[in-house]
Amino acid sequence: MYLVERDDYVRYSDGKKLEAKDLSVEQRQFLSQLNRKLIDTEKGIKKECQAIIGQLEKKINDANDWLDDYLIDCDLTFHLKEDDPDYADYSDNILFQLNQSIFPNSWEFGVGDGMDHNHVPWENCPIKDEQHCWSYHVLSDHAGLDWINILRIGSIRIDITVKYQKFIEL
Repeated sequence: MYLVERDDYVRYSDGKKLEAKDLSVEQRQFLSQLNRKLIDTEKGIKKECQAIIGQLEKKINDANDWLDDYLIDCDLTFHLKEDDPDYADYSDNILFQLNQSIFPNSWEFGVGDGMDHNHVPWENCPIKDEQHCWSYHVLSDHAGLDWINILRIGSIRIDITVKYQKFIEL
C-alpha cells in the first residue's frame, strides 16, 4: 500500500479537531455509510481481481502464450463533496488516494480480507465496537486525515490497472 504525495491533494481543513466522542449522530451515520460502501467496494474489487488473476494465471501456465508475469494495482481515489468550500469545477478535487498492489494471495490481509481492522485501544471510545474494513482503517488511522476531512468525502473512484510483463533473455 502506498499513499499519493499530498501535493496532489486539495487543502486539508485545519479547523477544529474533532474526536470520535464529539461526532454528531449525522456524522456517525455518514462514516458508517462510508465504511459499508467501502466493505462492498472491497468485495467487488476482490471478485474482479480474482477473475483477472484466474485469466492471467492460465496465460502464464500456457507455454504458447507470450505472458510471463503481471502486476495488478488498485487505486481508490477519494474526492471532495461538490458543496465543499474547496471544491473546484475544473479540478480533480482529490482529498486522498490509496494504492494497493494485488497479488494472488492478497486476500489474506488487506483489501477484501473480511477482517476487522478497527484497532481502537481504549474501552470507552464510541467507535470501539464498529467493524472497519481495510480501506476505512487506512483512511482513519494511516492517511493523516482527521474526522473533519474524512467527512468531506463525496465520491470514490476505483481504478484497477493490469501491467502485462514479458522477460526476454539475451
